[in-house]
Amino acid sequence: MANEKSKKLLKKPLKFKKKETGEETPVKKDKFGKRISRFYRNNRIYCILMLISLACILTVVTALILYFIGQTRTNPYGNRLADIESHVVTEDTKKAEEIIQGFENYVKETIRVRGKVIYIDIYVKPETSLEEMKNCGVKVLEGFSQENLSYYDLQFGIHREGYKALYGSKSTSNSTVTWAKYNLDVEKLDSEKDDTNE
Repeated sequence: MANEKSKKLLKKPLKFKKKETGEETPVKKDKFGKRISRFYRNNRIYCILMLISLACILTVVTALILYFIGQTRTNPYGNRLADIESHVVTEDTKKAEEIIQGFENYVKETIRVRGKVIYIDIYVKPETSLEEMKNCGVKVLEGFSQENLSYYDLQFGIHREGYKALYGSKSTSNSTVTWAKYNLDVEKLDSEKDDTNE
C-alpha cells in the first residue's frame, strides 16, 4: 500500500516555491489542447457548422465593407461625365450673367454647375410681371453655345420678393424652356393683391 502511494507521488510533477534568486518552479503541463480535441470529437458536427457560419459571416461583412468603400471612392455621377472636360461652360456662364444683369428689374443672380445640370437663380424686383420673368429666362439661353445647350440641362428659378418663385427647365432634347404651370395661378393671385392695394 505504501509502495503504491510512493509510486503515484513520483508520477506527479513536484511543485516548488519560487526561490529568492528568481528562478521559476516547473509548471504543470496545460491540458487545453487535449480538451479542445476531446470537444471536437464529441461535437464534430457543431464545430463544422460553426466554422461554416463564421466563414459566411466574414464573407458577407467583407463584401459589404468593400461595396461601401467602393461607393465612396467612385464618382457619384458614374460614367456620365466622362467627356465633361470638352464642354467647359465658364465663358458661357459669364455671358449669361451679363445678359441677366442687363435686365431692367434685375436684383442679383447665382449660377451653379453640378454635373451635367446648370442651376440659374435670378432675383428680380416685386413689380416684375410673369411674362417679363419668362422672357428673362429665355434670353439667358443666348449666353450659351449650341454645343453646351445640347450637353447640359438648365434649371431656372426666378424669385420675386413676397411671391412664390417661377421654376422652369430646359433639357438637352428640347430647344425651349418649360415653365411650371402652377405659377400662372400665382400670377392671378398677384394681380388680385395689386387690385386690393389700389
